[in-house]
Amino acid sequence: MGDNKAMKFLAIECSSDTLSLAASNNLNTWSFECTAGARTSSVLIPECLIGMAELDLNFKQLDAIVYGKGPGSFTGLRTACSVAQGFSFGHGVPTLGFDSLLVLAQSALQARPQFSHVLSILDARMGQIYVGAYEKIHPRWRVNLAPCLLDPRAMRLPKAWTEPHSNMSVLVACNSFNIFQDDIEQLLCTQSVKYELIQMSPRADALIALAKAHCADTGFSLELQTCTSLPTPLYLRDRVAQTTLERSQTRESNLTLRP
Repeated sequence: MGDNKAMKFLAIECSSDTLSLAASNNLNTWSFECTAGARTSSVLIPECLIGMAELDLNFKQLDAIVYGKGPGSFTGLRTACSVAQGFSFGHGVPTLGFDSLLVLAQSALQARPQFSHVLSILDARMGQIYVGAYEKIHPRWRVNLAPCLLDPRAMRLPKAWTEPHSNMSVLVACNSFNIFQDDIEQLLCTQSVKYELIQMSPRADALIALAKAHCADTGFSLELQTCTSLPTPLYLRDRVAQTTLERSQTRESNLTLRP
C-alpha cells in the first residue's frame, strides 16, 4: 500500500452509539465524535470531508479507507460499510475492515497501555452482549476469544486467562457498564484475575493504529480476519429488535433473577 512512514488514512467507526471519525496524514490526525443514532447518516460524510480538508488531504492520496466492520449496531455497520464502499469506488481507494471488538481493545489499550489482555464488550441490545477477548503481543494482536453473541450471564473468560497462578491482569472495556456492570463484576470476582473496568466505545483513531500495523507487517492481520475486499458488515444476529411480548418477558425475568 505504500511506505508506512507516510501512511494516509480515513477511518469510520459507528458500530456503537458513538460515531467516531478520524483522518491521518501521518504527521497529524484529525478526529470527530458525536452521539450516533439518527444523526449518523447526515453527519458522517460532511464531517469526513471537513477532516480531509483540515489535513489538506484528497481521496487519491489515501492509502486506505478504514472502517469497523462489526459486530455492532445494525444501522451503524450498514452506514459505515456503505460510505466506505462509496468513497472507495468513487476514488479508487482500497478499504480495510477490522473487527469492532478488536477496535475497542485497541482503543482501551491506548488509554491503559500497561495492560496486554483486553475483554471487549459491546451492548447488543435485547439483553445480550457482543464479546471478544484479545491479547497484545507487541506489535501484534492475538484473538483469545473470537467475537460472539452472548447473554451476559453466559459470559466466560478464555481458559488460558484463568489458569492457577497465572496472575493475570485484564482490562475490561465496555460501552454500557451502567447496564452490564453487575454481571461483568460477578464473572470477574469468581475468576483468579485482577481487572480494571473502562467505559468507552470503539474509536476511529484506534482503527488508524490498526491500519498502520497491518501495512507494516504482512502477518499482522492473518489471525484477525481483516477485510480487504468489498466492505461487508459482520453480523452475529439476524434480528434487530424483540417483539413486545419478548421485551415484557425479559423485564419479568430480570425482576425475578435480581435481588
